[in-house]
Amino acid sequence: MRDNLGGAAWRLAVFLTVCLLGMFALFAVFGQLRFEKSQLYRAHFANVTGLERNDFVRIAGVEVGKVKEIGVDDDGTVTVGFSADESVVLTEGTRAVIRYDDLIGGRYLSLMEGAGGTKKLNPGDTIPMAQTQSALDLDALIGGFRPLFQALNPDEVNQLSGQLISALQGQGATISSFLSQTASLTNTLADRDQLIGEVIDNLNTVLGSLAGQSDQLGKGVDAVSELVTALSERRTDITNSLAYTNAAAGSIADLLTQARPPLQTVVKEADRTAGIVVADHDYFDNLINTLPEAYQVLNRQGLYGDFFSFYLCDVVLKLNGKGGQPVYVKVAGQDTGRCTPR
Repeated sequence: MRDNLGGAAWRLAVFLTVCLLGMFALFAVFGQLRFEKSQLYRAHFANVTGLERNDFVRIAGVEVGKVKEIGVDDDGTVTVGFSADESVVLTEGTRAVIRYDDLIGGRYLSLMEGAGGTKKLNPGDTIPMAQTQSALDLDALIGGFRPLFQALNPDEVNQLSGQLISALQGQGATISSFLSQTASLTNTLADRDQLIGEVIDNLNTVLGSLAGQSDQLGKGVDAVSELVTALSERRTDITNSLAYTNAAAGSIADLLTQARPPLQTVVKEADRTAGIVVADHDYFDNLINTLPEAYQVLNRQGLYGDFFSFYLCDVVLKLNGKGGQPVYVKVAGQDTGRCTPR
């Protein structure tokens, strides 16, 4: 029984040890831990856009250290502290260049030999700004090519951008592919030289016309300036007039609201009156035709003073009959004196 318990404990200990070793290996790999002895150096840069702490330090693509610290100096420059393996030898001619690590913005610090002294740098020494190079700002570079990209279709733009990045980062096979894309672009622009020339000619014509009318344009600008100045001086009056106009519009709206029912009644009665006149148009036509003569008679009667003298001959009452036909009823009448028929 004790032998079985001892064997189980031994196997458990071996299993736990293997698990711990595996976890430590995973942590070392994904945590990018380095166990080599390293030395700290510094480099002076004008711009370290995109570079961050724990980014790799590489020589010829081989990782030899990491970026440890980034600090801004009083003069606006940047000092980068980085580590390098003890086996790495840096000299006064060593150059420090910030490069793109990938196309999503990652950076790394690349160390390479350049022109300069061969004296070895001691740990803690600083690579001067004359021996450093800041990261290439691809956003500004691609933005500078925007007018050219607008003349290409999307596939050509993607291909040209990829070739540009690969060539500038030293990761492309050759620059000839990029040059061929540029040549294709220039050929495209050359095919449209007539259109571009017409646009330039039209712009020259417009500019010439504007130049010939400079005096009139100046007078127009002065007149507009005077108008704006006058309106600014009278802004209080203009504001008050707009307020009074608004109040007047509200009063008119209220007046129309109050006058609407009487107006509807007048229109209705006018329509009824017009219907009566149309139904008995013969009578009204005769009335209109004889009315001037009747006014003349009344005018002669008024010559005797402020009264009229009438001699009654007949009184006829007009009534509406069945079917809309008028019925005339004689109320009084005589045929003597002035009423004697002739």
